[in-house]
Amino acid sequence: MKKLSALVTIITVTLSGCAMQQGDFPSLLKRPYESEPVMDAAAAPATVISSLTADLQGRLSAAVTSSGAADDQFQARLPVVKQRVDAARDAAVSSESWVVAHMELAALEIQRSPSVEALADIDALYREQLERETEADQIGGIAIIAERRDWVKAQVDRQQSEIEAMKNRLR
Repeated sequence: MKKLSALVTIITVTLSGCAMQQGDFPSLLKRPYESEPVMDAAAAPATVISSLTADLQGRLSAAVTSSGAADDQFQARLPVVKQRVDAARDAAVSSESWVVAHMELAALEIQRSPSVEALADIDALYREQLERETEADQIGGIAIIAERRDWVKAQVDRQQSEIEAMKNRLR
């Protein structure tokens, strides 16, 4: 019987704590930031632009032209470098053909640097245009830059792939 009365007392005390209504407890209702944002019906859509400013267009064209010229030189020199790398493929480390192949690869990397610089310049232009469009609630200009960036990035990626393949043949 003592066990039953102790059990009843414990249950009563526990349940009375749950039923207590005193104190300042937080509400369980949704807070304003937990709700889905409501779009303002009067909000105007972003203005679509189809061209860039003359300054931005000029800087973008210069970067693309620089990359294209560097890629043309890279592609023209590539067969010679491949021949030198193939000639040094089984050569001893520090042999003349091995050193010549490494020098040619280094020269090829330097020759492609305008393409890499152009990609960095285009990334900066993209960031500038993105900030400009965000401030002015516009869209469209970054798409123009992104298209040119993809073209330059494809060149840089092809160049890097060629160089890595030749480096792997020399190992």
